[in-house]
Amino acid sequence: MQKRKPFLMTSLALACLCSVAAQASESKGAAKVTGNLSGQLKAMHVVGGEDNGYDPNDGTAYLAKLKYEAPLGSRLKLGLGGYAAGDIFNSTNFDSERVARGMFVNGDGSTKGQMGEVYLKYQAEAFAIDAGRMLYASPLTSGASSTMPNFFTAFGVSTDALDGFSLGLAQLTEMSFGARAMTEFGLIGEATGSGGASVRPDMPGMGQARFHDIGDTMVGPAADTNGVTVFNASYHGIEDGGIQVWDYYADDIVNNLYVEGHKVFPVAKGKKVKVQAQGLYQSDVGDALAGERDFGLLGLKATLVGKGWAVFGAVNHSTGDNAMLNSWGGDPAYTSTIFSSNAYRENVTAFKVGFKYKFTDKLSFMGAYANYGQSDTMAPVKAIRAGSSGMATPRTDADELDLVVTYKIQKGLAVKLMHAMRTSEYDGTNGRDLTQNHTRLIVNYKFK
Repeated sequence: MQKRKPFLMTSLALACLCSVAAQASESKGAAKVTGNLSGQLKAMHVVGGEDNGYDPNDGTAYLAKLKYEAPLGSRLKLGLGGYAAGDIFNSTNFDSERVARGMFVNGDGSTKGQMGEVYLKYQAEAFAIDAGRMLYASPLTSGASSTMPNFFTAFGVSTDALDGFSLGLAQLTEMSFGARAMTEFGLIGEATGSGGASVRPDMPGMGQARFHDIGDTMVGPAADTNGVTVFNASYHGIEDGGIQVWDYYADDIVNNLYVEGHKVFPVAKGKKVKVQAQGLYQSDVGDALAGERDFGLLGLKATLVGKGWAVFGAVNHSTGDNAMLNSWGGDPAYTSTIFSSNAYRENVTAFKVGFKYKFTDKLSFMGAYANYGQSDTMAPVKAIRAGSSGMATPRTDADELDLVVTYKIQKGLAVKLMHAMRTSEYDGTNGRDLTQNHTRLIVNYKFK
C-alpha cells in the first residue's frame, strides 16, 4: 500500500487541476480567465532487441502529464505540473533478458507519480523571476526524455533590458532523476559518468522521481555543497545568427563553461546553410569532491536546408585528462545519437552525418550515422556483467545508426517508429556481445 501513496497523491492533484480548469471554463460570464491547461499522454513499447543481455528487448511504459498555469494578478503566475509513469497493464516481463529500465522510475515498473512542477513566475517588461520546482531549460540540463523527465529546484532572474542581449542568473539546489537517467548512467554512459548521469539513480540513498540535493546527484549521497550557480548571456544582434555563453559553477565539485554560436547563410533560392560551433570546458573547483577534472570539447556542425528536407554533418573532438562528469541529463554535443554520447569521453574524435526528409505534412523520415572511434575511458566491468569486477578497456570503434519514421495523425497526436543499430566500444569484453539492434514504437499525444 505504501508504494501507491505517491501515485494517489499525484492522481488527486491531477483531479484538482482538472476541476480548476473545468470551473474556469464554465465561468464565461465572470472575469476573463487566462490560465492555461496542457497535458500529455505517451506510450512506449520495445518491439524487439538482441537477445544478448545488453540490448533492451522488453518494456512497455507510459507517461501521463497534466499542467495548469494560473494567473495571480497581471504579472505573477503559479504553475503546477503533475506526472505519472509506469508499466502499461503489467505487460513488461521483468524476468526477460534485458528490460528497458530507462522507461521506468521504479525497478519493478510500478506506477510512480510526482508533482514535478510547482513554481511561481513573475514577468515584467524587461525581466522575469522564476522560483520553485521546474523543467530547467539549458544546454547542460536539457536532453531527451523517455517518460518521466528530470526536474530541478531553481531560483533565477533573467533580463533582456540591454538591446540585443539576454542575461540570466540562477541557483539550482535540487534535482529529481527522471526515467531515462537509468539509461544515461548504464546503457549510454556504461557507468563512466559521462552519459548524462554521473551516479546510479537507484543506488542506496538515492531514487528516481524524488528530489535530492544536487551535489548528491553528481557525486553520491552525503555530498555537502551549496548547489550549482548558473550564469548565462546571449547576443542575438547578429543577423540570422547568435552567440550564447553558459557557466555552471557546482560548489566544491566542477565548473562547466559552454559556448555556442550559429549563423545562417542563404546559398540558393529556397535553400540555406546553418553553421554552428560549440565549446565546452570542465575543471574541478573547491574541495574537488569528484576528484581532479580536466575536460574539453569542441564541435562544428553544418546543415543544408531545403523545402521539406535537410542534410547535415558534424564533428566533435574531446581533450583533457578524463571524461566529462556529465550529471544533469544535458546533451549539447553535435554527434550524440539515441543511445550514444561518447563525445563526452576522454580523447574522442567523433563524426556524424544524417538527413531528414518530409514526404508529406504528416509523414517524415530521419536517418543518421555516428562514429566515435575508441576513447581512453575505462568502464567498470560490473556495468557490462553483473557480479564482475575490474575495469574494461575500449576494444573497438563505437558507432550507431539511427532510423526514425514519424507519422502525425492529427494535431498533437503522432506515432514514431525508431530503429537503432549500435556497437559499444567495450564490445568483446569478457567475450560479451555488446551490440544493439533495437526497435521501439512511441505514441505521443499533447494538448494545450
